[in-house]
Amino acid sequence: MQEEHEEEQTDEQIKELPDQAALRAQLVQRLRAVGTLQDEAVARALATVPRHLFLPGVPLAQAYADTAIPTHWKDHVAISSASQPAIVAIMLQQLNVAPGMRVLEIGAGTGYNAALLAELVGPSGSVTTLDIDDTIVAEATGHLAAAGYPQVRAIATDGAAGWPAGAPYDRIILTVGASDITPAWFEQLREDGLLVLPLWLGGVELSVAFRKRESALVSESQTPCGFMRLRGEEAGAEQWVALPKGRQLFAEQAAGLAAPVSHLLATRPRLRFWLRPQPSFFQHLNLRGHRLVAIYSVRKPKPGHRMPGRWGIYAEGADGPSLALFASAAPVLLSFGGAAAERIIEEEFVRWQQAGTPPIERWRIIARPTTTAAAPPADDLYVARRHFTFIIETP
Repeated sequence: MQEEHEEEQTDEQIKELPDQAALRAQLVQRLRAVGTLQDEAVARALATVPRHLFLPGVPLAQAYADTAIPTHWKDHVAISSASQPAIVAIMLQQLNVAPGMRVLEIGAGTGYNAALLAELVGPSGSVTTLDIDDTIVAEATGHLAAAGYPQVRAIATDGAAGWPAGAPYDRIILTVGASDITPAWFEQLREDGLLVLPLWLGGVELSVAFRKRESALVSESQTPCGFMRLRGEEAGAEQWVALPKGRQLFAEQAAGLAAPVSHLLATRPRLRFWLRPQPSFFQHLNLRGHRLVAIYSVRKPKPGHRMPGRWGIYAEGADGPSLALFASAAPVLLSFGGAAAERIIEEEFVRWQQAGTPPIERWRIIARPTTTAAAPPADDLYVARRHFTFIIETP
């Protein structure tokens, strides 16, 4: 009898749920109001796909809030999530999908983004989504079927190799952060096709839309973003490492920094007023060869809140190791240990200002295969990775 009573309560609660189509319409309206959503086809897809069916167990209001929702965790670090609708809209607009196109997605997640892609390509197009995690693929497959998109192919495989059986693709999109472009993605993208991915260049992650032009990829747009990292054989050098007192260190080759950073954080910091820098300043620091680090709390953030973290640089000087971090909320710079890190930030801030503080959105990024790319001039800004070299042109 108790089970019957609980079932009756659940049925009654379902009847009292707010109209789900209205919640989707409100989400679209909010994204339009702030200028994020401008493409009508993407707006129709967001207004059509039932996001709550891809987030079972999540309260309806939260499912249609403009926030990211972590769905899978490992060692206190989120490894998969439902991305924030705002960045979903931005990336889909960058991708510029048309009916009839063939689209490959790397990073299935909940399956929600693949459903949106299915709406955009229509019945004459095709969508294939890949994920390295069998559990995530099984869940995404179930969500897609429940939401009415059984035609989307969700495949458990390392997305770094793409899916040659469906190539060539008109569009390829990554919903996981990568620090390089694999040869498979480049080869499986047709000429003049678009590749959109969260690209980690060491200072800030950018959602970049690359157009394939013969032997190169040329950016058409980019905007700061933040995504879970690509896993598998092509995972980048960026790492998460546990620190004492419930902290996590994120940096390239973080394992080698864990001990000195832990020691520095155990000391009393020096504080000084400092304006919160723009993302392009962090990228400027990286392109100048400095070691960027981020310190995060490992506790799960509350719904709608980001994981608290502080960005800065680690440096070695004549007076020993040093760490300078920008406070996550207050306009303050915290310096630990020697003076080298703080001095670097002061000097580079002047250089950045002298360069006109060019915003990331106005950069042009050209990606060429590292094996064929000519060595950039010494004064060029570039990042050389295993497969591709990224040359940054600023206005």
